[in-house]
Amino acid sequence: MRVLFLRPHSSIPSSAPPTGLLSLTSYLRKYGDYEITIFDGRAYMTPTEQVKPLIKQHKPDVVGITAFSPEQREAHELAELSKELFPGIPVIMGGPYTTSQWAKVLADENVDYAVVGEGELTLLKLLKSMEEGERYPEIKGLAFKKNGEQIFFGFPDFIENIDTIPMVAWDAIDLEYYFRNKKKRSGMNPHPKSNRTVPIFTSRGCPYLCTYCHNVFGKRMRKRSVEHVMEELIYLKRNHDIKEIDIIDDIFNLDKERAKIICDRIIEENLNIGIAFPNGLRTDLMDEELIDKLVEAGAFRFIYAIESGSPKIQRSARKNLNLEKAKRIIDYTARKNVSVGGFFMFGFLDETEEDMRMTIDFAVKSKMVTASFFILQPFPNTEIYNQAIEKGYPLPVKAQQQYYGVTYNISKVPKDRIDKLRNYAVRKFYFNPMRVYRYLRTTPIKYAFWLKMKMILMYLFKTNPEEEGARL
Repeated sequence: MRVLFLRPHSSIPSSAPPTGLLSLTSYLRKYGDYEITIFDGRAYMTPTEQVKPLIKQHKPDVVGITAFSPEQREAHELAELSKELFPGIPVIMGGPYTTSQWAKVLADENVDYAVVGEGELTLLKLLKSMEEGERYPEIKGLAFKKNGEQIFFGFPDFIENIDTIPMVAWDAIDLEYYFRNKKKRSGMNPHPKSNRTVPIFTSRGCPYLCTYCHNVFGKRMRKRSVEHVMEELIYLKRNHDIKEIDIIDDIFNLDKERAKIICDRIIEENLNIGIAFPNGLRTDLMDEELIDKLVEAGAFRFIYAIESGSPKIQRSARKNLNLEKAKRIIDYTARKNVSVGGFFMFGFLDETEEDMRMTIDFAVKSKMVTASFFILQPFPNTEIYNQAIEKGYPLPVKAQQQYYGVTYNISKVPKDRIDKLRNYAVRKFYFNPMRVYRYLRTTPIKYAFWLKMKMILMYLFKTNPEEEGARL
């Protein structure tokens, strides 16, 4: 069976290798007999219509499409194109967008199946059912249309031992292309030391219950063994000369002792790689020993996901950070002469201007050198979305193209005022000579240097210039 995996071209700034598709590929190879091709439209910046010759050339038996929520329009365009070329082949859609809005995905007549949540086991069972001629298999994690009715069998059973998933299939893509791509970086971290950067997962799942969060990998951490992780790092270093990794676990430091052992092994193997955490770490799970070990192992870029400086919002959003400990951990990390950044959000359910100002105050008084001030997007099938619906907020479903402006306002602050407060936050944070000095001393700046400088200067004259700097 010939399987063609597609990732759409979009404005998402990073063209990091598609680890989800690479993991699916390695799993299908191990447990089945499939000829698999991956085409990454985001990396090659290929508009949908230009994918047509590739689909024709490969004559797939099945097309699988993955997408984030902001890529949903492009994903559906790929589904339409696939059906136009080969009307009889099944089109399967998965990824975070599908997990959040599987019913909307299936409303598209060009999509036959939606794979919800962790996809390896579900997809393998689906393909084997197809080979046996079964069109409507009852599989957890699968949704489809039958006689006009949408049928969903619930979230999948997660793979308990994720060491049974082989190392992602790095050989299925031209990794050198990602490294030499001058228009889109190969990592998720916008401040890399090297263009020879790849993302890796060392675990799946998160036990925390933040109301705004997706639930792709479940609410329980499942860890790859340290040996499994090291096998991949050593392979990448020896076979592809990687210089840097982005660890993109939901929470890498949930198991502090395991994290320390991984650091020790990286040091013992003398891998000499940079390490960044673009998905963020929890400050309340850090201690000084782990920070020291991470820095010794090569970590140069720490992101702490704070979200709100308001204790009230911390409770209502169920993030539940100890903000005083967060300040201490940020200060300690900054003293290690590494780049420290933070994630913050405005627009929580019933958030007030006082709450937003507490967030600004937390960020400005911290020793962070970068801060991202996002606007909360209440994605369907998240707890905060359902809470907002119950409170009477109108939340029609439409694609979010970026996180720097208000799409749906569920706070107590008018939309225009949120934009002004956010712009004020960025100016107050960055227009600080000492912070600029610490930023230049600790943070790699060679990637898109002039674009970064332009964006900072644009804050003097314009609200939300990130829309023009989306390449970051």
